[in-house]
Amino acid sequence: MKNIFALFFISFILFSCSRDDESTTISEEEYPLVTKLNVGLSNGYNSDNNFYFEYDNNNRLIKKNGGFLQLSGGTGFNDFFTDKLFTSLVYNNNKVTVENFSSSDEFNPQKETKYYFLNNNSQIIQKEIPFIYNHYQDKKQSFKYSNNQLIEINTTLPNMPYYPPDDYIETYLEKFYYDSKGNLTKSEYFEQRDGVNKGIKIIRTFGDYDNSLNPFKRFYLLDEYFYRAISKNNYRKYTEIKYNEIGQITSNIEQTWTFNYDSDGKIIIN
Repeated sequence: MKNIFALFFISFILFSCSRDDESTTISEEEYPLVTKLNVGLSNGYNSDNNFYFEYDNNNRLIKKNGGFLQLSGGTGFNDFFTDKLFTSLVYNNNKVTVENFSSSDEFNPQKETKYYFLNNNSQIIQKEIPFIYNHYQDKKQSFKYSNNQLIEINTTLPNMPYYPPDDYIETYLEKFYYDSKGNLTKSEYFEQRDGVNKGIKIIRTFGDYDNSLNPFKRFYLLDEYFYRAISKNNYRKYTEIKYNEIGQITSNIEQTWTFNYDSDGKIIIN
């Protein structure tokens, strides 16, 4: 499944307006439990299919039903949605294992196993991403918070230098910035060598927020919803600029959304 959905998972087509609202502290229990999401809201095209979500007695997400099956490039077809794929989230004290499975004998998806370690506030403090083909590419991410907000993710690989002449330790750093309402406004992602930024970076900006409570808050352990889940409200504009080592722009993406709301100003997602 492609992580491109991490940023483009929702696309509404009806115009609406939002109301001004003062910044307040919202408990996790106040955010809605999303049990159904139209697939078309994840990829921008019309679809009659849906994702379905399940929770445990503590309202923790335990299963996402439905997914996209990766096809070989030789088939000439894009990935397609199937309700035979599902993502499982298994909790063991402060550890959560997230993996993909199939309920059909016809195909066997990559598990894409990830291990999350949470603190007492259910925030991610560490994430481990094993690479099944080469353990030298296993990744470990450390999460840093300030005032209850995520401010940094540090990514490390096994601590051994690359072969000469590129004799360095490769790491990655992502920094997060917020507005006064607790909404993510920008992230800066840097490639580092021996702890020094080398110019290769991704700058993401998030803007034009509404005042509706974020219905995807509980999906923060799913990569495709991670950036959406960070904020209190919902961004309607996103930009992503990638730079190479000498500062040249190699990719520039801009995306906007027009959301649909109910009479109470809450986003309609199904």
